[in-house]
Amino acid sequence: MLITRQLRLVPALVRPTARATPWWALLAGAALSLALLRLGTLERPVEPGELVRVVRISTVVFALAAAPLLDDPSEVLTRAAPGSLLLRRGLRVALALPLGGAWWLGTLAVTAGAGPLSLGQLPPGPVRGLTLEAAALLAASVALAAWCSRPAEQPPGGAAAGPALLALVALASQLPAPLVLFATPDDQPAWQGAHERWLALLAAMAVAFALACRDPGGASAGRRWRSRRATAR
Repeated sequence: MLITRQLRLVPALVRPTARATPWWALLAGAALSLALLRLGTLERPVEPGELVRVVRISTVVFALAAAPLLDDPSEVLTRAAPGSLLLRRGLRVALALPLGGAWWLGTLAVTAGAGPLSLGQLPPGPVRGLTLEAAALLAASVALAAWCSRPAEQPPGGAAAGPALLALVALASQLPAPLVLFATPDDQPAWQGAHERWLALLAAMAVAFALACRDPGGASAGRRWRSRRATAR
């Protein structure tokens, strides 16, 4: 019943949420990401390992651009508005998904003919694996932004989420062989194992985002309810 009531609010929240979304950051990040990718694939064909490396750098750039997605100076005033914090932030992420999909299609288009990501061939292994990596990094960026925006009253969560994401990527690049995340397609056992871990990371980031978007007053409201119930007894 509570979920149904929340979903009924979505049509009324779409327009104000879209207006408050920092589209400029996503658009600038997509443009910079694709420009770097184009520079890295000017000489064709590109070696598979080098192409994967360039795509990953491009993905990190776009993920950094997604860090300010939840930044909204008016959020302090809209906490009393209908709809939970999870609904409002989840709607903002949902509205940004088409732009993220367009960026990834642009990535595939830029790399067409450059190597194993060629649009004319589309081998499922590299494309599927790198798509999963991109989704996990974007989810990590948004989840970190959600957590970084919890402690302060009016926080620019994206400013802290960007360095946190870079630290996470740096840590991931130094993991030992049994836990490696940035594998290469020519090592199929490592590639498959790495993307099982990427899938787990994506799920963990989705859960972390949901936990970070709990309403600030939810816990105290629960305690008040339990207190009233205990008093009634």
